Amino acid sequence: MCAGAALPWIGAAGVADARAQGADEPLARIDDLRPLLAAVARERRPLLLFFSTPGCPFCRAVRRGYLRPRAVDGPALSGIVIREVEITSGRRLRDRDGQWLTESELASRYDVRMVPHLELVDARSERLVKPLIGLDSASFYESFLQSAIAEATDRLGR
Repeated sequence: MCAGAALPWIGAAGVADARAQGADEPLARIDDLRPLLAAVARERRPLLLFFSTPGCPFCRAVRRGYLRPRAVDGPALSGIVIREVEITSGRRLRDRDGQWLTESELASRYDVRMVPHLELVDARSERLVKPLIGLDSASFYESFLQSAIAEATDRLGR
């Protein structure tokens, strides 16, 4: 279920820039969690799992307005590694133990029922902070996201 009360305000230039950078395309996906989690441990940066569904306007707004700019900056500037997971997808990936599972099964592990759903996890793929679920207001969402990233990073001792 796609959840949100209002789409965020994104200035005309921001929308043009986001479209030029493929804002409606999914962010990087997970093939194997093991190297991602190793990087999380080594660099003490949280992994942000962005759970979405195709066609969800709120997911598109979060991707376009909040996550794509951080993904383009990369972990060195944004302080996080970001991967997108489509909760209805049968696409396969390897979990932290090297076992095969689908993106849908990974979403179930985090009890994802509504999207957009953001989880910040540690090197054991365990939740660091309360997830951000849905989208209500652009003015508050950025603040909530920044606070969650800062808290997750602090918990990793960075």
